[in-house]
Amino acid sequence: MTKDTLYLSSLDSVRFERVRECRFERSLAFDSGKTAVVAQLSPAVIGQDFNRNSDIDTVILVARHEGVSLDPVNEFPCFVFISIPHAEFDAIRTPIGRHEIDIIGWGELYRTREDAERHAFD
Repeated sequence: MTKDTLYLSSLDSVRFERVRECRFERSLAFDSGKTAVVAQLSPAVIGQDFNRNSDIDTVILVARHEGVSLDPVNEFPCFVFISIPHAEFDAIRTPIGRHEIDIIGWGELYRTREDAERHAFD
């Protein structure tokens, strides 16, 4: 798992339009075989909107398009589902089921902050 810093923004979600630094922490696999990554976001997302007691600074990112890799990212921008687990992150073990997460937004991963601010496509 690469620990590179990428940048998350969104063309589809006002909540995730603001550019956030995104650091991959670990890989996950779904019971379907699809892969995902646990990522740290800075700044965090307001957790109250999702019935959380604290802001959300850790998310699970899943590629939105078939054939796209997140480990390593193989195309930019990389379109992702932004999700959070029902359980605490410490309790999440691979493989996970789709029923164990909630999608809270759609976004894109970019190589640089500047690309994310401009929503630049390769």
